[in-house]
Amino acid sequence: MLTEGARALVPLLAERARATEAARRVPRETVAEYHRTGILRALQPRRFGGAQARFDVFSNIVEILAEGCSSSAWVYAVLGEHQWIVACMPERAQDDVWGDNPEAVASSSLAPRNMGIPVDDGWRISGQFPFSSGCDHAQWAILGVRAEDAAGNRSTRYMLVPMSEIEILDDWHVLGLRGTGSKTLVLKDVFVPAHRTVLLKDLLEGTTPGATVHSDYPLLRAPRGFLVPFSLPTVMFSLARRALAMVPASLRSRLSRGTRDLGESEVVQMQLAEAGAEIDMACLIMHARRDESMTLLDSGRPVTVEDGMRNRRDVAFAAELIRKGVERLVELSGSRVVHDGDPLQPILRDVQTIATHGVVLRHINYVPYGRAMLGLPPAVGEA
Repeated sequence: MLTEGARALVPLLAERARATEAARRVPRETVAEYHRTGILRALQPRRFGGAQARFDVFSNIVEILAEGCSSSAWVYAVLGEHQWIVACMPERAQDDVWGDNPEAVASSSLAPRNMGIPVDDGWRISGQFPFSSGCDHAQWAILGVRAEDAAGNRSTRYMLVPMSEIEILDDWHVLGLRGTGSKTLVLKDVFVPAHRTVLLKDLLEGTTPGATVHSDYPLLRAPRGFLVPFSLPTVMFSLARRALAMVPASLRSRLSRGTRDLGESEVVQMQLAEAGAEIDMACLIMHARRDESMTLLDSGRPVTVEDGMRNRRDVAFAAELIRKGVERLVELSGSRVVHDGDPLQPILRDVQTIATHGVVLRHINYVPYGRAMLGLPPAVGEA
């Protein structure tokens, strides 16, 4: 099973975690093991040799890998999830990516920061596209672009570009997730044919060309916003569980100012219990929503806009509980966490970094649901 292959990699990832952070990129050996175990092809359609797995299988793999190394799990989540996006593209684009290399993977920069200039049968794009996690290991990139048509109408498209036409700017010097190599992609007047694009609107509605190409794969009919909360954020949940296992063990043998057993303090006991409740409840929320979402998708019933907004709201809420719980554990641990060698420090940095991602930011994910509760239409540009 794919999850068993992932579980076998955890000790190796843990052994390489510090080196991964120091190198600011995942080792090639790790990505080779992802390929060897087949986990990178979890969401790839069977037609191209993939496992065509359920999304919860993929999400669980991310959680498992994060038990060993958060950066390695994050890069897996990005490269693995993007197999879903490629599969949503027109058939010709999928052949471009996987026809000669069925193991090809794509990194991305999905926020539409640059404009595509329309030309015959496609667009030309230039500019910088930041935060491309795992780009050193990718053969393709998926870029969010504001694409203008000949009539001047604008829409957001995801565009596939071979890495051979992209320059990687090594600017990844950051607080957390240091080993993800999330560098900036630089494009200079690169042509993207129309068939290597997909409308973001179609991805959000589950009406992409790939849904017809792979009619036996329910995932490709799922609105993207319905399931993405269970991809990258799961790294955060595993990190919190690691911290929750680590801190009580360290407190059992510590003295306050060399005189009082910390474990006997009711303040410590209360704070520890509260952190445990925050983290445990967050995990329950995320797992319950994930299970419910898979049940809905398996049933064949339509996935509503409200279903997606609810998932995004609840995972963002759970992520905030995770952040609070981990920071509470850090406070309990005291000043030792300031040392670079303290095992809790990278967990704190990574959790705080993930908390800045749009998929878990509260205002981005709460506001759409709040508007819906008030009977208001979606805001302009709201996804």
